[in-house]
Amino acid sequence: MSENVWQEVYMSIFRKNLELRKQHPSTEVLNEMFDHNGNFEQIKIGELHFPTGRIEIGDPFCYMNSKYSLTLEELVAPGDYPVSLSVITHPVFGFKFLGAKVDINGKVPVRYDLAMPQGYTLEDMDKPGIFPMFGVDTGLACICDKSVSVAYDQFLKKWHEENPDKNHYDDYFAAIMADYAEHFPRFQRPTGDYLDWCLPETDHNNLIMFCSGFGDGVYNGYWGYDETGKKACLVIRFIDPEAYNVPMPELPKRKKFYLSAENIKPLIEGKQCGIATDRIMVDGCKVGYMLRNEPRADHPEDSGWMFYEGTEDKAYCDEVSHFDVYMLNTIANYDQDIIPFLESPVGNAFFRGKDGVFYLDAEIEH
Repeated sequence: MSENVWQEVYMSIFRKNLELRKQHPSTEVLNEMFDHNGNFEQIKIGELHFPTGRIEIGDPFCYMNSKYSLTLEELVAPGDYPVSLSVITHPVFGFKFLGAKVDINGKVPVRYDLAMPQGYTLEDMDKPGIFPMFGVDTGLACICDKSVSVAYDQFLKKWHEENPDKNHYDDYFAAIMADYAEHFPRFQRPTGDYLDWCLPETDHNNLIMFCSGFGDGVYNGYWGYDETGKKACLVIRFIDPEAYNVPMPELPKRKKFYLSAENIKPLIEGKQCGIATDRIMVDGCKVGYMLRNEPRADHPEDSGWMFYEGTEDKAYCDEVSHFDVYMLNTIANYDQDIIPFLESPVGNAFFRGKDGVFYLDAEIEH
């Protein structure tokens, strides 16, 4: 399927989300995002320590402790509170964080109110110059105590004084986020998608950072209240799940491989790859024919090997979805008989005889 088709679908979702976020979200939508029995996965990413109970939300790499962050009017009792992310996973676009939640009392809210900036209440919402939102310019958002934000701002200023020609993300946080992602890989890319980080030389003064949905923009927070009127949680909404309800092309079917990942053992060294048909990798048939073509010079991992079961006809081979690229070690786990031939020169081909033994195909021109 054309990549441009999916790009347009992605942009449709993005545009629809922008329109939906102009509206106050319903209680049902925000609760559904963090319902453990619902459609979306949740992942706890840490506990935030609030020394003062005054909360600030913002972009951790450019806007904390500034007019572009959002320091909230409502307080929570000083203490530690769990933070979780709501995750939507799409078979083409992968995972995105719908929102983040600071759980205050563990109860399910019966209503949500817009989280207003310090010094203002909901009655001030429509007054000129009142902006109950925060900006994101680095694709990441952050929650922390206001006192931690002030200390973090001082930390960054001192770091830049000591490193005048360096960038605090590229030269400091990038390695920290990558290391954190390696230790906590769930819903993280290698470069990192969330981080629970303490200010140096402190044990509890932490900031929790996470990717902000589709990236840069302006976002709001919402206080959730339980049936007694007490604060149950604070939710930041990045993506309204309804945004994904746009016309979709037929989604590619996920292949159900014959062997599970835990059954793949290290049989051969190296990271070279080959192409095999679904008759082998999905249906579990033995390799019946293997041919080594000229590897692509711009892909050093390409071995040039093609593996067939042997009954694939032209109609089967004309459907590109019947083929995929795999590590040679993975293919060898499906059929160890191929291993002795993997070092054969380019241009060689082998077929399996009726006796189950591989023979050189003499009809291939060398």
